[in-house]
Amino acid sequence: MSSTWTLPDDLVMPEVPDYFPAPGESLPQHWSKCFGCGDDQPAGMAMSFTADENYAVKGRLVVANRYQGGPGVIHGGILSTAFDEVQGMACMVLGGPVVTAHLEIDFARPIPLSSVLEFRARLEGTVRRKAYTTSEAFIVEGPGADPDTPVATSRGLFLTVRAEHFAPTAAFVDGVPTSPFGTSAV
Repeated sequence: MSSTWTLPDDLVMPEVPDYFPAPGESLPQHWSKCFGCGDDQPAGMAMSFTADENYAVKGRLVVANRYQGGPGVIHGGILSTAFDEVQGMACMVLGGPVVTAHLEIDFARPIPLSSVLEFRARLEGTVRRKAYTTSEAFIVEGPGADPDTPVATSRGLFLTVRAEHFAPTAAFVDGVPTSPFGTSAV
């Protein structure tokens, strides 16, 4: 079942900053302790991302046995986390941190354990602090592989925030809080 999600008529596409990776290049993790992409998160999902054309990114997730929900298939919460992560990464082109304001998902079919998912996410545009995204998930390897048929789709609304937003949970370097994005939080 799909929602009545509609994009605003006054969307604006941001300019792609010079430092943003070229299509096919890896996107950096936004924080090493992130459950979705952090390499300093042993229990995390270890997702990886590459830049794509036209404000899009691709994400990859190996569906590990520990992500099981129903017998032999991924837990919907893990899939939701993956969509949140890839759509947040699509917002990286904005040059600063974002937080999720709304995320909706349509699950089309069960996703078997041991499969590999590719997420294709796109920034659809912005209106002031709001960033609108869409994404699809495809099984590209393993059981049920079909790289042309989405197994789930998602739409998200993200809000740009200042680094200070994360100050209560920021790391401290020489007594100064820093955000997970590498800039000073104060």
